[in-house]
Amino acid sequence: MRAKREKRLKLNIRLKQLYYCFIYLFIVSLVVTGVSFSRFSSVINNTGAENSSDPGSGSTTPDIEFSTWAIDYEAATFYFNDMAPGDTKTIAIWISNKNSSGTVSGYNQDVTLELKTTGNLPLNYTLQKEGGAAVAFNRLGNRYVSESQSFTANVEETKAYVLTVSWPGGSNHYRYRNEIDYIVLKLTAVQA
Repeated sequence: MRAKREKRLKLNIRLKQLYYCFIYLFIVSLVVTGVSFSRFSSVINNTGAENSSDPGSGSTTPDIEFSTWAIDYEAATFYFNDMAPGDTKTIAIWISNKNSSGTVSGYNQDVTLELKTTGNLPLNYTLQKEGGAAVAFNRLGNRYVSESQSFTANVEETKAYVLTVSWPGGSNHYRYRNEIDYIVLKLTAVQA
């Protein structure tokens, strides 16, 4: 009986040794293979800015012209401090597909304006082109997203907008007193 127990104990010890050996070999194989089971790999080397040249040694990249992605924008500063029920304020906004260095974008671009607000005050927001044509400004909770505005590649364009913020006169509940609100205007431009 004792011999059977010793034999079983030796078998269990042998199985544990094989188990630990298998785990050790698995870990070693992961390290040796680079912990990657991918079929292909590639290395990308950065050679610096496009179309740049190092003085004296010639061009650092082949003579390839890259299209440029350029956009510039500005919006007037806006403060809620002195706003009360019945007040309306306007914010002038312009967007251009030409950056501050004068480069016009080489891509067609679709631009959307997104306004985020805390929603603490009962404010209404409307967006119009400078000429007066309304731009669809869809409300999604405390966000307002404009319809897409298009810019044509290699054609200098500047689009001007007026964002109107109004506080309805009937919304004068005492809970809005000393309430803090803010808006964030975000511009998203994507290649069309």
